[in-house]
Amino acid sequence: MKDLILKMTASKWNYYLSIACDFLTAVVFLGLSLYYTKDIWASIALFVVGVIFFTFLEYAVHAWLFHKNHPLKAFIEGHAHHHQNPFSYDAMPFFMSAVIATIFAWLLHFIMPTPDALAIVGGMALGYFNYGIMHHIMHRVEFNSKYWRYMQEFHFVHHKKPKMNHGVTTDIWDRVFGTYYQWSEEDLKGIEKLKRVKKKAK
Repeated sequence: MKDLILKMTASKWNYYLSIACDFLTAVVFLGLSLYYTKDIWASIALFVVGVIFFTFLEYAVHAWLFHKNHPLKAFIEGHAHHHQNPFSYDAMPFFMSAVIATIFAWLLHFIMPTPDALAIVGGMALGYFNYGIMHHIMHRVEFNSKYWRYMQEFHFVHHKKPKMNHGVTTDIWDRVFGTYYQWSEEDLKGIEKLKRVKKKAK
């Protein structure tokens, strides 16, 4: 069973299906919130809060679960594989975002109205989708835009300096927690950028 799961999580079909399921989870949870709520604008606002809050979770998981020394070695080792092969198709089983979102919403409904819990978690699911899309294209697309080029280089430097620049969708939390690294052109040397794009161009 373990070998089957590992094989699935490294497969291309699971990778793309997981991205689709992340987006679908966000849409379903927002739709359920809007259906059950008595205040549509409150649900929309909480959905946005969820998207923003996910940027912190993105940083926290990446910096403290994947790159800190702790007993849960599976997370560290799994993420290390991405650093060794940044063009691999590693992803959680495609259904996990829906399962985790359901658990979060169930826990939150004990402290807030269910429509509010659904809205916040739906926003977090969309944040996770945003993260997945951005991380995917950063390793496969060459940007001309100054902002997107900046975010791409910000992430590439993380692959060279794993204790720094943990964010993918934003650099804000790295600045807050003191892990922001302002790179130079010298820092970018030796990083194999956009390998797949270059191969296709040849």
